[in-house]
Parts: sequence; structure tokens; C-alpha cells
Amino acid sequence: MIVPLPVLPQPLPPQQAWPALPLVQGQPGFSDLNSGHWAWPILVDLSQRNLIAGFPDNTFRPADPMTRAEFAAQLNQLFNLPLERSRLAGENTYTDVATSHWAYSSVQQAVQMGFLSGYSDETFLPDQTISRIHVIVALASGLTLKSNSSATTVLKPYSDRGQVPPWAARSLVAATEAGLVVNYPDLNQLAPYRPASRAEVAVMLHRALVYTGTLQDIPFRYVVELPEIK
Repeated sequence: MIVPLPVLPQPLPPQQAWPALPLVQGQPGFSDLNSGHWAWPILVDLSQRNLIAGFPDNTFRPADPMTRAEFAAQLNQLFNLPLERSRLAGENTYTDVATSHWAYSSVQQAVQMGFLSGYSDETFLPDQTISRIHVIVALASGLTLKSNSSATTVLKPYSDRGQVPPWAARSLVAATEAGLVVNYPDLNQLAPYRPASRAEVAVMLHRALVYTGTLQDIPFRYVVELPEIK
């Protein structure tokens, strides 16, 4: 199946203030997570703030891919997105996201706040897994990240930078400079079109909240750092 190219969302003015998120006591009680998991410290922090949830069987399923609808819902939960109809005229009508869809409100909020967008054929593809590069572009868009730096320089750490689509390059540059990009298990491999796992999305969203000043930074070995300019 040929997937139409996304219509890139138009950046909106940055938020005036992102609210601080309270910390609650306790460890995440997911039966499939332990301190040996690569994303453990980040997942603990998010769980202690009630920002991630698992499944009824007490699992988190960190390696499972995330769908576009699930990503919209996660954005809404973490950023508490307001639905500001005054910013954009009316709701976005997608042929595959009915008002009865479980993620309808989250999709509308994420789209209107500039994080996500639909496709040129008026679909949103809510059940399609979201790729890592689409997660990065979404965060760069919603946070209105900008950069004038050379893509050749900033993208140097990525051994597979040749796979980055042209429409996503500037967003990737800005997201890399902002410290949002997380590569696991190979720090130098972006794997742009690999479906983003639930753990990967959680960690990149945590990085986004660190960038906005909502959360404190946690040292993490899989965050891509800018190359030294000689």
C-alpha cells in the first residue's frame, strides 16, 4: 500500500508556560519492566508522575509499536493540550476518524496544537504505526523548534542520515539540537522509518518535557548529542 505524504502542520506560537508536573511516590508496577530495561529511569520518572499507563494485565509492553492514534492520546496526556478553536478555523475532518472514535478528541487537540497532521487524501490513518521520524517531526512541530545550523554538521552522528527524507531534515536538525532524539540500541543509528516503540516514544516525550522546563533532566546514555565542531 502506498501511503500518501503527510501534510506538515503549521507551527503555532510557543506556549507561554508549561506547567510543572507533580511527583508521586512509588515504583512502576508493570510486570514486564525492571531496572535492567534500557529506558527504566525515564519510565520510572514518567510513571511516578502518572504520565504513562499500562494495560489491564499489568504490563507496559515497552517494545510494542505505537499507532498514530495512541501517540495523539499520549501527547494529550503529557502536554495537557487545550483545544483552542480560535487558533485554527473549525475542526479537522478526517474520513477515518469519526466523532465516535476513541481518540477523536486527542487527534483534534494534537492537530490543532501543531503536533500532528493528516494526509493529503483527508485521512489520518489512526491505526497505522507511527515511525520514529514522524515522532521527531511531530515534536519539533508542536514545540516550534527552529534551527539555522548546517544539516551536514548536526546530522553527522547518524550513520544512516542518507535515509532521512528531505521533508523531515530541518525538523531532525532542530530536534537533535534540542536533545530530543533518542537512539536505541545503536546511538549512531536513527532508523527513521522503524516503527517507534512505546518505550522509545515515552523517552522522547520525556526529553520534550525536559526541553520545555517541565521536567528535570535525567542523564541518559541514548540521547544523541551534537558533534564537536572543529
